[in-house]
Amino acid sequence: MKTLALATLLAFAPLVGTASAQTASTDGVHTMDGQVTKVDAKKGWVDVKTPEGRMKLHFPPPALDNVKVGDSITVGLGMKKISSAK
Repeated sequence: MKTLALATLLAFAPLVGTASAQTASTDGVHTMDGQVTKVDAKKGWVDVKTPEGRMKLHFPPPALDNVKVGDSITVGLGMKKISSAK
C-alpha cells in the first residue's frame, strides 16, 4: 500500500498512531484508508474515496509525483481550533 505523506487542515503537524481503516485521537488527529480516484500532480490536488466519503486534498506538488489513480493510501488529518464563531 502506498502511503500519502500527511494532509492537515493547518500545517504539516506530526501524526501519531498507526494507520488502519480509521483511527482517531482526542487531539484532533485522524487517519483513514482510501483509494485515489483522481490526481493533478502539477497543481497538488488528489481526490480520495474512503469508507467515510470522498475528499479532495491539496499537497505540495512533489508529494504526488509517485501517486497514481487506483493507489491505496492512508491519509492523516489534523485540526486545531484557532477561534470561536461569534
